[in-house]
Amino acid sequence: MHDQPLADTVRRAIRQPDILQLGAVPVLYPILETLGLRDTINGLCPTQADLDWGRVMEVLVLNRLMSPQPLCWVNRWVARTVLCMALDVPAAKLYDNRSGRTLEAVYPHLGEIWAQLAVRAIQVWQLDLSILHWDITSFYFEGAYTDSELIRYGHSRDHQSDAKQINLRADVTHRTRIPVGYGVLTGNTADITTPRGHLEALLDFLARPELAALNLQPLLVSDCKMITPEAVGACHHNHLFYLGPWARSTQVNQVLRSVSEDELADQVLSYRPRRQANAPGFIPYRGVWRPFTIKVPPPPKTPHAQSEVFSDRFLVVWSDGKARLDVQKRQKYLKRLLNGLDNIQRQLNQGKYAQRDYVVEQIASVRRGNPAKPLVRVDLHGENRALHLKFRIDRDRLANEQALDGRYALGTNADSLSADEALTIFKAQDDAEKQFRTWKGPVAVRPVFLHTDQRIEGLVFITLVALLVRALLRLRCQQAGLTVSADRVLAEFAPWSVMDLTLTDESHFRQVSTPTEFQTQVMTALGVPSCERYLTSLSSQG
Repeated sequence: MHDQPLADTVRRAIRQPDILQLGAVPVLYPILETLGLRDTINGLCPTQADLDWGRVMEVLVLNRLMSPQPLCWVNRWVARTVLCMALDVPAAKLYDNRSGRTLEAVYPHLGEIWAQLAVRAIQVWQLDLSILHWDITSFYFEGAYTDSELIRYGHSRDHQSDAKQINLRADVTHRTRIPVGYGVLTGNTADITTPRGHLEALLDFLARPELAALNLQPLLVSDCKMITPEAVGACHHNHLFYLGPWARSTQVNQVLRSVSEDELADQVLSYRPRRQANAPGFIPYRGVWRPFTIKVPPPPKTPHAQSEVFSDRFLVVWSDGKARLDVQKRQKYLKRLLNGLDNIQRQLNQGKYAQRDYVVEQIASVRRGNPAKPLVRVDLHGENRALHLKFRIDRDRLANEQALDGRYALGTNADSLSADEALTIFKAQDDAEKQFRTWKGPVAVRPVFLHTDQRIEGLVFITLVALLVRALLRLRCQQAGLTVSADRVLAEFAPWSVMDLTLTDESHFRQVSTPTEFQTQVMTALGVPSCERYLTSLSSQG
């Protein structure tokens, strides 16, 4: 008799075949190892549990990066990946309550854990902290959350005014766009109230022993809501530099008007938006320096203290794009206001509109919140049933507004900055803000269904660590000469799999699928360990 074909022999030896996702683990996990996430967490909050907090947090971070899931589904995802064997994490032990308890256990140490990770990233990847972009964003929650002290209704940057939210402030490096600091704020926190606390947190971080010797004095770049007299005064007191647009005020408008059109025409700046760098007909930015004085009022409850005065600089910037946008916005709001007043006028002395008090309320309602209201003069005369309403555009005020079209003021106390440098650095704020869109998008902090503030802050921390790892992956690719985005790396690695054959004697045969040309190129350039290491327990490998 002939021997059975080899295929039949192999088939009889296999009890169960499985396909497990390897995905981007080979390029992501080495970054987590270098940051020391697990060791840092276990050092600050040790446990006698069979699955330590640090290991659980590693899994949750990888899940945020590779396939974001609600906590109750993370175990299903882990069961379909190599992480069960590589990290010694049985999927059955990653039930949602264990993940929740982990978030609560690490909660008291989140600030110190993050600081140690950020310092490690700064040291290993030699991150440049000379310029930091700081900003605040929000993300909304689905659910009532009546017991939460964090989740509140507030100004929604997601255009979800009917949903509760929390706010997040963050510091991001300039060129590499890597987050090095963050803080969670209640959902109704106003931007203007955050700068002082933000500065204090940043100063505490820079004062850590690992960083203090560097004597860092970063330039802080922000939008106008973060540039307040109090924050500017704090920058001066703490030998920090700032750069950002000042909100319109009488003083700011005076400085803007002090620059003639001829002066601006002579001061062409070299900055070009990436999308318009080579566009035909592009009209360059213009910029002229002007000195200005800031008066910082004394702190509350110090009635005898004197205001402080600082002398800084404004870069008066003119942009053709902003000029066109200013015209469009003014026309929109003027039209809305005039139409509303016209509607009142057409109904005057009829029904409820015959009552003066009611008409006054309606006029106030039409004007409320409309930026164009100073441009329209409104006169209401007469008594009930004999009312006369007149309104007209104030041409003098309109001309004054039109003279400011396209202009804004970038304030700074950094005397060494040139006009070109100031504008270029400020425009990079948009790149930093894109990190927030990643935070809300690919790493998917939402939807969230957590029922304690400790767990909510824990999940925010996990997401920020994922954002840090993602940013470091992008940086590593750049340093290795790869012109690829983190999005592409994660997408190209996602299908990479491992064949796991459970044999009849309960042993395993595991085989990594052949890597693509792209995967091979990235692995080689980054110099990461062989993917074979993830086919057995990393702990047993020493």
